Amino acid sequence: MGRFSILSIDDLSCEDIQNIIDISFSMDEVLGRDIKKIPTLRGKVVALMFFEPSTRTRISFELASKFVSADTVNFSTAGSSIEKGESLIDTIRTISSLGVDFLVIRHNKEGVPHIVAEHSDISVINAGDGKNEHPTQALLDLFTMMKRKKLKSISDMKNLSVSIVGDILHSRVARSNIKLLRKLGVKINVVSAYTTLPQGIDKVFDIKVKNFIDEEVLESDFIMALRLQKERHAAVFYPSDREFNFFWGLKEEQILKLKDRVIMHPGPMNLGVEIMPAVAYSELSAISEQVRNGVAVRMAILFYIFRGGKIGID
Repeated sequence: MGRFSILSIDDLSCEDIQNIIDISFSMDEVLGRDIKKIPTLRGKVVALMFFEPSTRTRISFELASKFVSADTVNFSTAGSSIEKGESLIDTIRTISSLGVDFLVIRHNKEGVPHIVAEHSDISVINAGDGKNEHPTQALLDLFTMMKRKKLKSISDMKNLSVSIVGDILHSRVARSNIKLLRKLGVKINVVSAYTTLPQGIDKVFDIKVKNFIDEEVLESDFIMALRLQKERHAAVFYPSDREFNFFWGLKEEQILKLKDRVIMHPGPMNLGVEIMPAVAYSELSAISEQVRNGVAVRMAILFYIFRGGKIGID
């Protein structure tokens, strides 16, 4: 198995993205079977190394690994040699020596997955690094969009529009989605308070920035809400949750009157803050679909990495 890692959306060409989406459709079909398993990665080992709390991503990767017949090892800093002062790099070298083939890592510091990849021969998958990126979330969001619109080719995405609403400054999901969607020519609006918006993001990514939800945002094909990343806030960025909801929350009086729109959220949700329950659980919502699609896409990612960036299912 050639070493192939996914650390950033920047690592992926449009061909890579299309291939992963194609395999995701095949894996989605596998998940519809009574026996949700293929033998492709039998005998391979996936280590899940999460330094931050996670429900969706961790369980999704664990299920994805099992459904492609890989074995999984869960690593926890509690009780590990890191608590005794061992460096992260030495821990990675130890894990590599034990025969792990894939390392899925989430860390609260930006760039850690890149450092890990530089110091090991394991294929590394970035499951979120601080405020930087979350590439597999962006890929599953793209897959969800394509399924909702019944698209097969990523080239058809260029005709669509996406508005991302919420705490852009602290969101790795926003960064990865913006990078991915811009590669595909999607029209993007980002909507945020001045204090939760990265300076110059409109010029860096050639996207439209708005400070309030307006008609153009509500006319987007997809509207993605982001939660306030309070664990990353070193200061107060808005007066109160109630005021944040008033100005930037997705509310039923705005959303439920819309037609042919799709509401998304990467989770976990702060219901009543960035999104109201009536919106989150409406027919317009694809939030549960995002969670389900995460398994198929992560199966596809493991498969694609195992094949060294080649497509085809035996």
